[in-house]
Amino acid sequence: MCLEGFSRVARGEGTLEGREILEAIKRTAERQVPRCAVLACSDSRVSPELLTLSNIGEMFVVRVAGNVVTDVVYDSLQFAVSALGVRKIYVIGHKKCGAVMLAVQGGSPPSLASQLQEAVKRARGDPRGAEIENIRISCEKLRPLGVEVEGWYYDIDEVRLERVC
Repeated sequence: MCLEGFSRVARGEGTLEGREILEAIKRTAERQVPRCAVLACSDSRVSPELLTLSNIGEMFVVRVAGNVVTDVVYDSLQFAVSALGVRKIYVIGHKKCGAVMLAVQGGSPPSLASQLQEAVKRARGDPRGAEIENIRISCEKLRPLGVEVEGWYYDIDEVRLERVC
């Protein structure tokens, strides 16, 4: 629904031209009707729009370190569901996540610590396992919104998306 462009990017195909972006800006100036919402990590290497060649207005994106569901994140996604009619939320975590790695090493920013520490605990300290468990926890926290929620793991090295929940 919103991730279909990823396979083209992974093959090095497809473009999004400035002309198309300008047209979308004009088309969505009065109202947004995103096809989906995305919770992704703030990592500068993980841009959902660029990774899927999505244009302006196609995704309602919330980004936070470690793709953790804080109160603000939950409320933002609830807004997407209730006010914008979004029916599907994607959670995208990734390999080499700095927030998860910090939690594996015993530290985390206070507002993110609880979820990240739970992910590390579930994964018994395994870094990749903790990244995946963190995606699963975010999905669990978002399911009460009453829409379809999918979790995906982005392998930065292999340029590959793997569904985890």
